[in-house]
Amino acid sequence: MQILAADNPLSHVVDHKILESNGWWILTNHMIMLCVSALLMLLIFPAMTRRYRSGEWVPTGGRNFFEAILIYLRDDVAKPLLGHDTTRFMPYLWTLFFFILFTNLLGLLPLDLLTGKLLGLNHGHGIYGTATANFYVTATLALITFVVVQVSGLMANGIGGWAKHFLGGAPWYIAPVMIPVEFLGMLIKPFALAVRLAANMTAGHILLAVIIGFVPAAFAALGTAGGFVIGAVSVISAVAINCLELFVAFLQAYLFTFLTALFISQMVTHEHDDKEHDSEDEAAHHGHPVVAEIGDAHVASKTHQM
Repeated sequence: MQILAADNPLSHVVDHKILESNGWWILTNHMIMLCVSALLMLLIFPAMTRRYRSGEWVPTGGRNFFEAILIYLRDDVAKPLLGHDTTRFMPYLWTLFFFILFTNLLGLLPLDLLTGKLLGLNHGHGIYGTATANFYVTATLALITFVVVQVSGLMANGIGGWAKHFLGGAPWYIAPVMIPVEFLGMLIKPFALAVRLAANMTAGHILLAVIIGFVPAAFAALGTAGGFVIGAVSVISAVAINCLELFVAFLQAYLFTFLTALFISQMVTHEHDDKEHDSEDEAAHHGHPVVAEIGDAHVASKTHQM
């Protein structure tokens, strides 16, 4: 709260250097927060899978929470978009979601108050901040997603099939218009991912800092009575904003993951898969044998034999 009540609300949002060498920031608050997020993932998820490998198939405690999210992301977010390719991309999508989520949530904790006096870093301030409010961090995540999307499209369709998406199915004589538009769209998608995540995580912290900043301003301008009234309203509003920030932390991790799965699905779609599905639908209409895959189970239907 000391940081939030500072004269400059951005002081809690922007990154702060811890170690510097020849003008280069070697270690910063956001770097440490990213490392902590990665460390939490390396501690939590291997421990979960270790219990499954030991024969504990029924999840209990925290495993129920994480397994519900994992299954939801796989079955309700990725699978409707990726179909048969879901399993191949789930490690990346799961990692992306939880890395962003953990980083978002760490930014809501008062780590500055907990680590400032203990470590004495950064002129008395400790380690704090939301790394996903840093555009460099979100741009790096978006760049990784861009590479995954494009490489997946090349591997699935080849260079010729990958290049066809620049026309979007339009006739060749529309190429002078379609190719620049599709090329810009290819670059705008990761840019939008980066800006959306950074802007949303920054806006909430700035709003919270401004609301808390009303308290000392009210005491200075209105005296003790007015300060207590404004302070009470500010604290209640800050609690509500914090609850909203908790929701936004989950929402932004979900949106980044969902849009990543959507962009991948747009690039790995095979024309022969669409023709295969059309032929299966036509066969089903005429009463021919059809095998439909639903989840991991295969349901076979057989027609009347002469």
